[in-house]
Amino acid sequence: MDRNSFLVPIRGLLLIVFELCFCLKIEFVGSISVSELFVFGYTLLFLWRDPMLKESSFRHLIFVYLTLLGSQFVSEMMVSNSRINSAKGLAITVISFCHLYFLINMFKNSINMVPWVLFGMIFRSFDVEAEYDGKLEDALFGNDVVYLKFVVVPLITYALLLYGYFRDNIRTSILFVLVGIMVMSLGARSGGIIVFLAGLISFSVIIGKNIRLKHIFILSIASLGIAYYSYTSYVDNVLSGKIVTGNNVQLERADDPYNPVNLIKVGRAETFVGAKAFLDAPLWGHGAWRKDSDYGFKYTKMLSSFQNLDQNFYVDNMDLIPCHSVIIGFGCYNGVFAFAAGCILFAYFIFMGLYNIFVTRKFIIVNTGFLVSILWVAMFSPQSHFRLTIPLFLAFLYVGYHYKLKSQKKRPYFTTYIPEEETEESESEEGDTEQEEGTETTTRKRDYAAEFRKRHREIKV
Repeated sequence: MDRNSFLVPIRGLLLIVFELCFCLKIEFVGSISVSELFVFGYTLLFLWRDPMLKESSFRHLIFVYLTLLGSQFVSEMMVSNSRINSAKGLAITVISFCHLYFLINMFKNSINMVPWVLFGMIFRSFDVEAEYDGKLEDALFGNDVVYLKFVVVPLITYALLLYGYFRDNIRTSILFVLVGIMVMSLGARSGGIIVFLAGLISFSVIIGKNIRLKHIFILSIASLGIAYYSYTSYVDNVLSGKIVTGNNVQLERADDPYNPVNLIKVGRAETFVGAKAFLDAPLWGHGAWRKDSDYGFKYTKMLSSFQNLDQNFYVDNMDLIPCHSVIIGFGCYNGVFAFAAGCILFAYFIFMGLYNIFVTRKFIIVNTGFLVSILWVAMFSPQSHFRLTIPLFLAFLYVGYHYKLKSQKKRPYFTTYIPEEETEESESEEGDTEQEEGTETTTRKRDYAAEFRKRHREIKV
């Protein structure tokens, strides 16, 4: 039996434990998990002698991360932030790379490691359940939207991705679309839109066998049209009282609920406030974990204004500049150079995801789900996701993209069709060339097969 037959389940079980250990916290420069300490130690031990360092793509990845880290370090020095806050901000980037490096190594050794990580994410959802006092029945009937968003929806999403890994077909895409609509109707709009778009885009790609990168624009327009029609139908049902679950109060507070931007402005107001804070200090930012009380709660009051609430409403124990966005957070906390480095980093992986979906066309549903998740989480999720969930998405896209490129370099004849007669002629020409070059150098071997075919044709004539 192959050695990998024993290693895959053992490593898989360790990956499940690895994901669960994210829930075990240790107080060290803030709160850090056992898994984060593990990936940090793993990187220190193995990175310096890893053969991947000889690959230009991996060196480029390290360079972008170092650029991001360096710009953050300079920013923290320029704004004279406290050492503890600066260390917290820098630690997110360091752990993000360590987490990504560990998962790339796992997936590179065997792509069959991916389901084990998804199993670990599912089990981690059950562990997160202990933090919320809720019931599944209340969540499904709209009486507990918090439990639905933070426990039920992640569980459903990772279970669907696990199913899509093994059943990468059009029926699974339809299942994603239907589940996404159901989740949105229950009130978890952000989680539902990710599942819905993953199903819709993968469905379009699967039925369009000849779709390539040049068709992305047309496909995007069609997907956006269907998505907007579904959104307006959802708003109609909410305003008419047919849907009474979820954060419907956000739709009621929106200036124009039929404009998705207005709903995002209310539901994800922290992103817009973070962008305004970035524009107030574009060069070096405000520093990681900067307190809003230093500005007289300026940005917290602005948050209430975006949400159409009383501007005097703010919570003292949330004394931080509101910024629910990984991308915007780079600029808000550390200025334009960190923002540019972060945009380059995500653009690098977005290109890989598009290539995997439209060119490689393997694991289309998982690639699409991870790519949509990257876009949504990077724009509308807290900075902590950069080290916790985003590395999983990035590692899968990276391994899928570079594995395909290497396979093309090894076997380029799989990508183009060469007629048999042309092949024989080209081979004979190559044989003649090698025979002529053999008189000048002794390092090359004669192509006896090509010579035999050439003599055979001469005799036949």
